[in-house]
Amino acid sequence: MARTDRFRQQHNELLALATELQSLLNETALSHDGTAARACLGKLMGKLTMHLSTEDKVLYPELEAHKDPAVAALARRFASEMKSTTAAVVAYNGRWATPTAIKENAHAFVKETKDVIGILADRIKRENQELYAAADRSEGGAF
Repeated sequence: MARTDRFRQQHNELLALATELQSLLNETALSHDGTAARACLGKLMGKLTMHLSTEDKVLYPELEAHKDPAVAALARRFASEMKSTTAAVVAYNGRWATPTAIKENAHAFVKETKDVIGILADRIKRENQELYAAADRSEGGAF
């Protein structure tokens, strides 16, 4: 079992929720009712918040203190990048905090949601291929 299996499983769950949300991005339907999209977005944000908290408390501190300077630098870079990504996602979630907000500007919601899903999917891919791969190769206990 790889050290990062739990984090990778969370990534799979996040991608499944993102796919579900993407399936709801019909501008016409959203302009009538944003309830389902808001509910799905709420689930996605809840799971993302939990995942980020676990990374911040467990994964990043261990990797940033790693004896291999390359692993430590990689972890610091990923942690730093995530701060701006997190801020953008929090702002996005705040703009679309209610089904009414989604309904009243379905076009903007669809565009922003596609952008955010793309950013999250890219980040997950990079974490899996770079950061988690380095963590799995490194010495130490399970996260």
